[in-house]
Amino acid sequence: MSLIDASLSFVPYGAPAQSMVGAAGVAIPIGIPFDLLGSGVGTPPVNYYGTPTLFGMDPGSGFLKPFLRTIVGVTFTTANSATLNLQLQYAVDTGAGGGYQPGTWNTIVETGVIAVANLLANTILPKLEFEPTFPYNVRPRYVRLNGAIAASTNFTAGTISFAGILAGADEFAQKLQGKAFTV
Repeated sequence: MSLIDASLSFVPYGAPAQSMVGAAGVAIPIGIPFDLLGSGVGTPPVNYYGTPTLFGMDPGSGFLKPFLRTIVGVTFTTANSATLNLQLQYAVDTGAGGGYQPGTWNTIVETGVIAVANLLANTILPKLEFEPTFPYNVRPRYVRLNGAIAASTNFTAGTISFAGILAGADEFAQKLQGKAFTV
């Protein structure tokens, strides 16, 4: 796995795990929103030249697309068939009038429904690649990871132990494949 800075993590390695236990059907933001400007939510952009504008960028463009790796900590349990859908979301900056807070969150990519049977301790969840923004003229400043839970359901136990942004990973997919020979 690539080395990462703790500031590029929603749940840094070694930090307290994020509990996914909550009210029925309520989405749980995982960690704190990541500011692509780097200065943090609520801070104004500085050092602009020319016409002042709000900061924004497309984190899904470029040669090397980052992705989000998420790992389960404590095994998830449910009494009412809860499922989890991890969503990578972008939001624009609301500017001075909005206190430089995230605007409306737009889901850019998601894992789809993950059944509780697949949310065992130390499970590596499907990676979420940073995709180009949509609509294409929107330039977000903020990124977050959201845990969407099916309506009228909830988890009785379960944590996310790591959720971090990686630029690449050494993944050898064939390591778990059966051998094509016998001895």
